[in-house]
Amino acid sequence: MKLFAKREITALESAAAQEGLPLSDMMEQAGQAIAREILNRWGPVAKKKILLLCGKGNNGGDGFVCARILAGWGANCTVLLVQGPPTTGLAQEAFLRLPKLPVIPWEAGREDILAHAQILVDCVYGFGFRGRLPEDMAALFRRANRLPCCRISADLPSGAVCDSGQADPDTFQAHVTVAFTGEKPAHRSFPAKGYCGETVVRQVGIPGALADAWETAAFVPQLSRAAQAFPSLDPQANKGDQGRLLLVCGSYGMAGACIMAAKAALRTGAGLVQVACPKDIYPILAPALPQAVFTVYHPKDLEEGGEALSQALKAASACVAGCGLGELAALVCPIVFRHCASPLVIDADGLNFCAKTGYDLTSLPVPVVLTPHPGEMARLTGRSIPEIQADRFFTAKAFADQNNAVVALKGAGTLVAQPHGRVAVNSTGNPGMAKGGSGDVLAGIIGSLLAQGVEAFQAAWLGVFLHGMAGDLCREELSQRAMLPTDLAEALPWVFQRLENWAKRQRIG
Repeated sequence: MKLFAKREITALESAAAQEGLPLSDMMEQAGQAIAREILNRWGPVAKKKILLLCGKGNNGGDGFVCARILAGWGANCTVLLVQGPPTTGLAQEAFLRLPKLPVIPWEAGREDILAHAQILVDCVYGFGFRGRLPEDMAALFRRANRLPCCRISADLPSGAVCDSGQADPDTFQAHVTVAFTGEKPAHRSFPAKGYCGETVVRQVGIPGALADAWETAAFVPQLSRAAQAFPSLDPQANKGDQGRLLLVCGSYGMAGACIMAAKAALRTGAGLVQVACPKDIYPILAPALPQAVFTVYHPKDLEEGGEALSQALKAASACVAGCGLGELAALVCPIVFRHCASPLVIDADGLNFCAKTGYDLTSLPVPVVLTPHPGEMARLTGRSIPEIQADRFFTAKAFADQNNAVVALKGAGTLVAQPHGRVAVNSTGNPGMAKGGSGDVLAGIIGSLLAQGVEAFQAAWLGVFLHGMAGDLCREELSQRAMLPTDLAEALPWVFQRLENWAKRQRIG
């Protein structure tokens, strides 16, 4: 599913206008869409007290159209001009078509005007908003958000930034957001997503063929796309054809991280999983991973150049480094980065090594996928976790561009950014996955896909999608609270069964 950034939706509307759809018609249909959503969701509007908060731009114009329609249906409508009279031609035209109804210029300190509204309609800022709310608007929305009434926003809640998912702390808190033409990045990216309530998409007249053909920089992977992206199995394939994944993971006290990553990699279809591990955890790993082969080292071996590890790196189709390495990362990572000859996933302590040493990731000659959670991203960037979480979209994109690496910034709505390219906003997964070990499972999935020849960006967003889908299946069977990261790998067969069933239906159809 496409996510339309500000410049993309603006260009799409201009293209539609050139094909004969006036912008005034789009505004008319947008206002109608809000009115119909109110009717469908909250029942007949006759005599209901509906207050429309209208800005000075075209978003306010949508509100004027909505007010006219609702008033025609018998609603007791009041228009509150929160930024003064309309200033755009389209909004002025819509304002002049208002029937006789109360139109009140708003003044700071008059938040009591909101008190009797049964439904509040937010038509203040549209996709052009950025930065922070002016204090008078913030005070208005704080008051609005405390009221026991129904709240609906036009296109985006006022205070949310379209392209980044940033949101002012006093952003209008909608129960429903009516997105015009298609969703925007803010509808899927936190913190803005948290202010949208339920997002519904309604069309405003732009031809479907035009919107379908439009390229967007951001998208939401869905089951159909995942099924098509996954490599099909050759009937004559052997284990060598399915890739050799090397896991450089695990240390004394953190053997479980390696086990979870390896089991996930095996369940994702890697032909051979090889584990490079310290000698002291081999007795733990060997019985837990009977399908794997092992390269066992002693820390002294690493100090002397790590010949066995170097040879394993050269033979691998892909490598995952970092899960549960602990202090060994200081010895292991330089060898991995020097000798890795295939796509590389850097996770956990591998990322912490990069943060501590300031390692130049652009020097790596192979495709790289980084899988930081917000804390690791904070260490990598020198910013705080709240700063990372407030600007997740652009943080992931900027770090990918700067380091020429695919970045999967984990969390609710995990973002996968391609360097100087597209961004995938994940829609699968749930809070039950927020447990230590979930990231190790994800690293194993992505590494397995890389080993099977999937391109780095596709392997990352596909891995994140599959990981979240496994989490959603675990939620259904085990509950969010009780599910464990080890359950995620065990759920992968049912994930792939769903993908294969979808593909089979397409072939039959």
